[in-house]
Amino acid sequence: MHSQHYLWPTDSGQYLSSTFGETREAHFHAGLDIKTWGREGYRVFASRDGVLYRLLVTERGYGKAIYLKHPDGTFTVYAHLQRFNDEFQALADSIRLKDFSFEMDAQLDTLGIFVEQGDVIGYTGSTGIGPPHLHFEVRDSLQNPVNALTTNLRVKDDIPPVFSSLIVEPLSKNSRIEQHPVSHNRRPEVKNGIYDFGEVKVSGKAGLAVNVYDQANDVYNAYAVHTLALIHQSDTLFYEELNSFPFDESGEMFLDRIAPFGSTRRGHQRLYGKDGNQNPFYLIDKPGARIHASDSTRTYTIVAADYFGNTSTARITITPDPETPFTFNLPSILPALENWYWHEDWVSPDLNNTFSLNEGLGGFHWKETQQIFLRGSLPPINFARIFPEYAQKVHTPDRRLSVKFNANSFFDTLSVAVSYALDDEILLSIQPQMLAVKSEFRIEFFLGDYFEEGNRYRLFRVSPSDGELSYVDSELRGQTVHGYPSEPGNFIIKADNEPPQMSDFKVYKTDYGKWLATVHIEDELSGVKASSAEFIINGEQGIAEYDYEEELLIYYHPQFMPEEVNTVIISVEDKAGNHTLFSVKHTVPDF
Repeated sequence: MHSQHYLWPTDSGQYLSSTFGETREAHFHAGLDIKTWGREGYRVFASRDGVLYRLLVTERGYGKAIYLKHPDGTFTVYAHLQRFNDEFQALADSIRLKDFSFEMDAQLDTLGIFVEQGDVIGYTGSTGIGPPHLHFEVRDSLQNPVNALTTNLRVKDDIPPVFSSLIVEPLSKNSRIEQHPVSHNRRPEVKNGIYDFGEVKVSGKAGLAVNVYDQANDVYNAYAVHTLALIHQSDTLFYEELNSFPFDESGEMFLDRIAPFGSTRRGHQRLYGKDGNQNPFYLIDKPGARIHASDSTRTYTIVAADYFGNTSTARITITPDPETPFTFNLPSILPALENWYWHEDWVSPDLNNTFSLNEGLGGFHWKETQQIFLRGSLPPINFARIFPEYAQKVHTPDRRLSVKFNANSFFDTLSVAVSYALDDEILLSIQPQMLAVKSEFRIEFFLGDYFEEGNRYRLFRVSPSDGELSYVDSELRGQTVHGYPSEPGNFIIKADNEPPQMSDFKVYKTDYGKWLATVHIEDELSGVKASSAEFIINGEQGIAEYDYEEELLIYYHPQFMPEEVNTVIISVEDKAGNHTLFSVKHTVPDF
């Protein structure tokens, strides 16, 4: 693959906004994001000769995307497009107009549509997720993403990486970092060209994680580095290289990238492998990468390099702090669960004391599938030990709240805490909220006395950063709410009885000659169910495309030509099933 010549895939310029392997919400970034300077409509070129393999249209994620297959069996992907070229667009139209569906995913290589390197295959946009840019991927013959910068593709970059901050995290119940059982975060000073994180006092076992980013000439974006190493004296304890990963291992990001305590931004890369990891980037991971404070002070070196050989060096000195026996005294008033410091095997509620989650709790000892109910807290807390090889169900003693985890939902054995509180609203807590989860799980909550006939109760996750609510796929069966979140945290059950609201209907001609119509649509709670939308103008149904970021429903039909006065009917539901009908007579000015 590396011997092949790739053409830069757009004419917006050779500048990047993101690189391969960066942290995303639930995965590693699989390609390069090429800057389009806030604009749409730059040409997108076939980077190599090939055949059209797949056309994709999705509300979120890749948006409108093209997959090309090349003679050696490898692939390139071009995503977030505004539109396809005329041939590809006609093909997509013929598929979508059969049932007026917005989304489509069609494998088309049997049609034998050949493209040559440099052919225009589409135009840059912002579909799926904005702002405008081109997402470009190189994939091997097994469809595994490959770092495109390991090919002949280049950007101007003679700037070395920058170390921003470092985390030292405790790895055992008796570990202390600067005399506390929580992770310690600090920023460096630059001394003689080296990023110096100073001395940190450690007792017990600890691990390091570093926030380091790369830069390039003429732009201000921050990128992932290519390689990262932890060295003691001449011994490389840990080394990673961001070259390729299988899609089924993209969730390893949850183990590799962590946030400082009290934050949710997973910007720090661990310099050791967590138990249960299968990270494809790790090439060296020795036991010594898990630091055990010895009798003497040790200095560790961290080296980061970008794709073009620019390197930076940091150092940290670990000073042993004599271990002292610790006793746990349960505070009379426990902080909220989300404010505890969590580890898979132990926890610190007050950030001073710790108690074990795998050896015993309150005089009890764990058995497989056993649950322990902590009554001395408000609300009461239910702890359970989760074994990843089994499907398990955790419930409160009154069985009002149940949480079901599938087998292999987690990377390793760990403990979770489940509780609920009934106040003006129904509050559910599944902790720890920064837990690394492989797949969605199920929450069931019986409403009981809180149930009122006619309400459409649904589940919402509370953002730990700003308190905003985000809808969780959920349904009401009888008096029980069933929800399917993909991550733990705090949740609220609310009734969503309000339908979407539509306003500001417009008809306009694009700068590429197509007529479109749009209507602004809002739904405060569960959100618009795009697949339910029907958009009819002058008796002709079109494809109802939905831009969730701009809150727009877009009428698209390849033959759409408005009249001076247009009759418009739009029907749509939200995700709670509330329906609304919008109709208007619209005059096109200066038609």
